[in-house]
Amino acid sequence: MSCDCCLSTLSGTAGSVIACILERLWNPIERQVFYLVRYRSNLKTFRVRAGELGALKSDVLNSVEKAEDKGEEIKAEVFNWHVETLQIEMDVECLEEKIEKTKGCCHMWHLDWRSRHQLSRLAMKKTAEIVEHLPKGKFENDVSFPGRPADLRSLPTSDFVPLETMSKAIHSIINVLKDEKNKIIGVHGSGGIGKTTLMKQLVKQVGREIPFDKVLLVRVTQTPNLTRIQDEIAKFLGFEIEGDVEYQRAATLSQRLKRCKTVLLILDDLWEKLDLATVGIPYRDEHKGCKVVITSRFEDVCNKMESDKNIQIDELSEQDRLKLFKIKAGLPDSNAFDRASEEVVRQCGKLPNAIVIIGGALRNKPVKEWNDAIKKERDSGTIPVEGIPEEMVLCVTLGYDQLNEEAKSCLQFSCLFPPYYHVSMEELVIHGLVDRLFPGADESLEEVWNKMDSVVAELKSSNLLLVDDKEGYYRIHDDTRKVIKFIAKNLMAEAGLKKGWPEEEDLRECQKLSLMDSNVTALPVQPECPELNTLFLQNNILEVIPTRFFDRMRALNFLDLSYTGITSLPYSLQCLEKLRSLRVENTHLRDASLIKEFEDLQVLILRGSRIEQLPKGLETMTKLKLLDISNNLFLNGIPPNLISKLSLLEELYIGNSFGDWEVEGTTNQQNVGFSEVASLARLTVLYIHVKNTKVLSIDFDGPWRNLKRFRICVNDDYWDIASRKSMHLKNLTNPLANWVKLLLEKTEYLTFTRSRNLEDIGKINVQGLTGWICFHLRACSINRVFSSGFYATVSNLEDLHVEYCYSLKEVFYLEEIEEEQSGLTRLRELILVGLPKLMSIWKGNHEIAQLENLKMMKVKDCGKLRNIFSKTLARKLHTLEHLAILKCGSLEEIVSNDNAEVGGEAVQQMGLSSVPLPFFFQNLQKLLISKCNKMESVLPLTIVQGLNLLEELTVDSCNQVERIITASGEVREAECKNMLPKLKILALNDLPKLETVCNGEIVFRWPALQELHALNCPNLKKLPLDSRSAENMKKFRAQLAWFEDLQWKEEYAKTRLQDFLTEE
Repeated sequence: MSCDCCLSTLSGTAGSVIACILERLWNPIERQVFYLVRYRSNLKTFRVRAGELGALKSDVLNSVEKAEDKGEEIKAEVFNWHVETLQIEMDVECLEEKIEKTKGCCHMWHLDWRSRHQLSRLAMKKTAEIVEHLPKGKFENDVSFPGRPADLRSLPTSDFVPLETMSKAIHSIINVLKDEKNKIIGVHGSGGIGKTTLMKQLVKQVGREIPFDKVLLVRVTQTPNLTRIQDEIAKFLGFEIEGDVEYQRAATLSQRLKRCKTVLLILDDLWEKLDLATVGIPYRDEHKGCKVVITSRFEDVCNKMESDKNIQIDELSEQDRLKLFKIKAGLPDSNAFDRASEEVVRQCGKLPNAIVIIGGALRNKPVKEWNDAIKKERDSGTIPVEGIPEEMVLCVTLGYDQLNEEAKSCLQFSCLFPPYYHVSMEELVIHGLVDRLFPGADESLEEVWNKMDSVVAELKSSNLLLVDDKEGYYRIHDDTRKVIKFIAKNLMAEAGLKKGWPEEEDLRECQKLSLMDSNVTALPVQPECPELNTLFLQNNILEVIPTRFFDRMRALNFLDLSYTGITSLPYSLQCLEKLRSLRVENTHLRDASLIKEFEDLQVLILRGSRIEQLPKGLETMTKLKLLDISNNLFLNGIPPNLISKLSLLEELYIGNSFGDWEVEGTTNQQNVGFSEVASLARLTVLYIHVKNTKVLSIDFDGPWRNLKRFRICVNDDYWDIASRKSMHLKNLTNPLANWVKLLLEKTEYLTFTRSRNLEDIGKINVQGLTGWICFHLRACSINRVFSSGFYATVSNLEDLHVEYCYSLKEVFYLEEIEEEQSGLTRLRELILVGLPKLMSIWKGNHEIAQLENLKMMKVKDCGKLRNIFSKTLARKLHTLEHLAILKCGSLEEIVSNDNAEVGGEAVQQMGLSSVPLPFFFQNLQKLLISKCNKMESVLPLTIVQGLNLLEELTVDSCNQVERIITASGEVREAECKNMLPKLKILALNDLPKLETVCNGEIVFRWPALQELHALNCPNLKKLPLDSRSAENMKKFRAQLAWFEDLQWKEEYAKTRLQDFLTEE
């Protein structure tokens, strides 16, 4: 009995052991079998997750693009997430290629079980990685920080002529601003006396005498738009005001302005009192550092604004009037024409704007005709225009009468826009096409453009059309606009006046009507406008257009409904048989089916709508020359054989709307083929996005040589940038199709992304790349960027960005280059980020590199770089203004100190002390060093002595830095105390080993220093300052306990600095 029991016990134990062994053996087998059984399911899940990642990346990049459009700075975490995403996507593509190769084995018994097992396992692993990565891309607090606002001091003032009267006025305003008691200053003078030009010049000059943190200039106009004024101020401050609740917007703006310790806000062209508090402008006790300058035609307005001091702009002296007229009339600076000039100027009154216009009107005309022209105009009777001096009306009328009919028409067209609006060259060209200004040229948009160039040149010469601050845009002086509106009786320009729809009797003979930005919320049912040919309704809170609204506008040929809330078009639109231009941009339009059978339509712009399908019958509009359907994110597709029928098309904009172009013909083709685009023989402008990379290797005969502007994105997210000639190519193939090579030769802005087969840019086999201005490389498997044979072909390159190319070892290979070959002579910006294997930026003969225009350089995450510049290169950097070096773990020094080239290879024998000081960084303004943990010192004293323009020096999180400045040998304090005379900000943060700013007992004056930051520097016991140093100090950030332990030569120096201490 006991034996049986023992045997039973043994048997049970053995069974448990065997079961345990079998279980341990089975679990891994089960996992391996699971990979095979779940092969299809794993691949499906993997592709779904990869698709989610692609969609999220697209959303993030769209947010980044919008932020960059606003001038905002993208957060580092967004860049890091994007880099990781690019790496994951490269792995996804590799896996997809392997999956594709297994598809050939279809029969059950011929399946490659081993490959399937491996692919299923890899897909599951990559899916887990994507799932973990996805939440990191959902940035809760946006993708950006407010960017650095535009510096108004760089505003062009080409229309400013240095006149003694104006110089005195500026001097008077600055003197009044210097008085702390004066918070609101009024500047008044009659229309046309030059107040706006004067304010632009004040912006440029005031900072030289008064150190305002911000200087802002905003135009108010006769009909002030509170939202626009707030938005413009916010834009200059580098942020955007959200929402539309008036008091909330004002509070937001006020808070942001209060952050500026001192700010000068210029409100130009006030016609009535403006409540500063309602706008959100804090002043007097609300913000003692805020000063406001207002300009107006009327002193009474200045008084109503409770100005502390009013300054009247004096009339020009006789000498100034004569000087101004001579310059604008193109006369030599001599006395030969003084008598005739004086007579003309006398009849113009004393208004600068009138003199400028009369000078343009009489330019290049015989002197004997001058007075005859003026007399003829006077004899015909000057038209009285309310609020405009008679002399001004005379001069504008004379200038207008001197123009040809085309120029007059363009000037009238420009008056259709609000005073604060700037008319673009593109808008003028479309006007020229639609109104058939140039007989014989209306069949070609390009010809109209060329002829419009001549017209604009004539208008600029006449000074009736003024060049705007933004290139390619123009504006008209208010008084000029009013006189021309009075002359052109058939033109009703109510834009920006907020008057709503005009009375019907005013419209019976009206030919051009503009209600742009006029608070139009509703339209009449069926207005009678038999002569109307142009109607502008853009920028209105308009949601519905009455069904019969266009019934009695049969002459209409130019219609703009952009930036409204409409979702559909009225049936009466089909009555507009003469319509030649229809613009419905950035609306909620979903249904475009009523846009059909417009046989004369030449311009159709549906940019930024919500349409899902293109209008049926679009292919019948064979006179179309410009078609813009870009930024239509809901567009499902484009039917085949549609684009090719628009044979007269010259400009096609279809970026960020549709990318599924068929590359190779199929029997049941659902979408349009890229070959249809190639068939458009007259095409000169093409903005397009193509997802299929095969397009890069297939030759398409087409209009490529004729393209003057293009933005072509292949398999990459669409980049909406300002460049007129750009290509963004992802997964670049080699060899390239001839059409691609041809466009690469014409390209100005070029981006290569994730091109794994590109070892060297020179191997793309493209000739004549002198057009390249900006070149960006992202996540490419490349060893070097520019080889010796390629270096001289990019002589016009201005911006070079190389990012996340993990195989890159060198950027410029300068071996075997002849000295007469020039290269990089125009390079202005060099960005190197995420290059872990980079050993050398410039490899070879550094005498070849010509860097005389380099202004900005950033090096980040380049872990193997030991230094940035050789001494040979450093002495060529005459124009370098900004230098940032971040997270370069092996970096020992900025300029090599051991006769070494960048990266460590020997160059020429040359001691640093032998180089004249001014040859090193003499224009450097900002220097940032961060997280470079092998550096012990930032710069030698011999270089620092030449940094006379340096304004900001930041060194942070460098664990080994012991000194900021290294002095070798004996140093005489007298030679050093005046170093860094322009230094405004010195930031030394998180430097655990920092012992001294400069070795030796040196004291610096630093007269411009305003901010000193010294945080987490426990071993720094002395500051190189005494009681006479930093006389303009405003802020000192440090820990109080550390400050109390500092050693001082003079106790007063400590006491004075303590007044500015902000404890951290």
